[in-house]
Amino acid sequence: MVVQDPMGQLASARRVLVLGSPGSGKTTLTLRLARALGLEAIHLDAEFWKPGWVSTPQPAWREVVGALVQRDAWIMDGTYESTLDLRIPAADLLIEIKRSRLTCLYHVLRRKATIDDHARPDAPAGQALDWPFIRYIWNYPCITDPLVRERIQEYGPDKPVIEIRGHHAMRLFIAGLPASARRQAEASE
Repeated sequence: MVVQDPMGQLASARRVLVLGSPGSGKTTLTLRLARALGLEAIHLDAEFWKPGWVSTPQPAWREVVGALVQRDAWIMDGTYESTLDLRIPAADLLIEIKRSRLTCLYHVLRRKATIDDHARPDAPAGQALDWPFIRYIWNYPCITDPLVRERIQEYGPDKPVIEIRGHHAMRLFIAGLPASARRQAEASE
């Protein structure tokens, strides 16, 4: 259910799930909202990927996510389709960031070229920029996004969803935060 009053929904939410393609701005928004709203930021990439970009085996991964969603308050970023059945029911609010595939690819390429891997708060160092990852980003709007929408309908049909489409919409969203929270969010830009 797409919300008409995103700031009202955000003000009362204690568990917020941020979804979107790699490079869409999930981590950036999560960090800003965590600071602005006083919520713990949980980056699923940092939980799933071990040093050297070794993935967590699926049964153990579900246990990790199951424990994370039991916390009282959080803002969690990451799509990870295999655990949406755990995360959607636990969330008070879902935020979907929808950006063009070219924008997402550009952001991932820029991040890889300009950010020291060790400086990322959301993942271990050494992420590979390979063809399967690029293909995943390119196919996100036509393969993963419809799957995410299905899971929302299946596990949280009445959950409020805020859709943020594009850079301008993101700026308007940040501008809509209460003044004290907005100052904190803008200071991090």
